[in-house]
Amino acid sequence: MDAGLATVLAAAVTGVFGLLVVLIQQLRKENRDDHAVVSRQLKFLMGQVARVDKKVDNHMEWHGEGHGRTLQPDSSGESR
Repeated sequence: MDAGLATVLAAAVTGVFGLLVVLIQQLRKENRDDHAVVSRQLKFLMGQVARVDKKVDNHMEWHGEGHGRTLQPDSSGESR
């Protein structure tokens, strides 16, 4: 192999690996961006679940305050 062909081959290999590095870096950036989006969505869902949980708790307390229902099961094991 002469020096000219070796130089061209070395430049081609370097170029290919350089493109791979750029591609990998771009994928890492997209992954960070996607992770941030998912993280925001999970925080939003946590807030929504907390609101529903509070509403259910309040509703269960309302049933337990002399409105014909109790939170304690009767002797048959069923709630009244």
